[in-house]
Amino acid sequence: MALGLEEKNAAVLSRFAQFRLLGTESDPTVHGSQKPGASPDDPPQSVSVTVTELPSPPLASPLPPGESGPAGPDVVSESHLEPGEPAKEGPSMFHYFPLLPAELRLAIWHMSFLPRTVELHTRRAHYADGEQVGSTPRWQSHSRNPAALSVNAEARAAALERYTVALPLFALPARALTSERPGNLLQDSDRVLYLDLKQDTVMVLGDLHYTRLTKLLEWFRKMDPTGGKGLRRLAMSMSIWDHAVGAATLKEFGRTVFANIDEFILFLHPGRMMPPDGIAGPCVLVEADLNTDSYRRFLIGRGRQFRVGDGWLVVGRKPMVVADIYFVDGW
Repeated sequence: MALGLEEKNAAVLSRFAQFRLLGTESDPTVHGSQKPGASPDDPPQSVSVTVTELPSPPLASPLPPGESGPAGPDVVSESHLEPGEPAKEGPSMFHYFPLLPAELRLAIWHMSFLPRTVELHTRRAHYADGEQVGSTPRWQSHSRNPAALSVNAEARAAALERYTVALPLFALPARALTSERPGNLLQDSDRVLYLDLKQDTVMVLGDLHYTRLTKLLEWFRKMDPTGGKGLRRLAMSMSIWDHAVGAATLKEFGRTVFANIDEFILFLHPGRMMPPDGIAGPCVLVEADLNTDSYRRFLIGRGRQFRVGDGWLVVGRKPMVVADIYFVDGW
């Protein structure tokens, strides 16, 4: 049976249409590339596909009453469950994934690369810091890298096509020290944080150190392989701008340091670090709700200086967003 290329693609995409990401641009590397010299107007080439119908497995004959089958995995049917006992779930693993065509496996891997919110924090600035000119910003993070980077060579290669920037992470020089103590951070040679600068949101916790933040964004622009735009989505704590001239300072940053930011998020979490039960878990940013006390206090307090008419101050390419942050237990 011969199927046209368009019919084949439509059949595959229709099965996985529910996994499409909303609000993200299509990546031509995900869906395959066109042969050199081919024109989009050329008629599709035919692909010969042989379909072999496998015989259905024979039906097992019913056992006589009182007899049981051979010993094997425990299988409980709903008819044998006690009243109120929940039915056992089926298998949660798809063991035939390696047998799928390579193109389909890669498409599934790419569909798993969802937008993330990753946190960065650093130790409080101190006069004893030895910041060298041109050095990499010294940041720490409790966020995890995408799982595909650690599955196998195929999944890692697909993930590295999306997560093109690896930020070196630093560690405290001794376990007894905390992020409040002076002294330089030591580079953790075993850890980097992989980022997709286009769709990942970088959330900066703690105090604002203008030099560190500026150097971080400059480093992102330098390492960006897609044209030097750098980071597109940035989230920062309201506590950083919670002073009399906070809005004026943020407005100036929006014209200079944050000029290439597509979405700037101001979240209401005042803490300098993630809570202990949120370490290694995902961070979720949700647009602030008027029904929450923290948002109402923000609106009648310092938040008034960030209002422009009926909206919010423009930071980067569009008005900023005010959000609440939730830390999901990572353990």
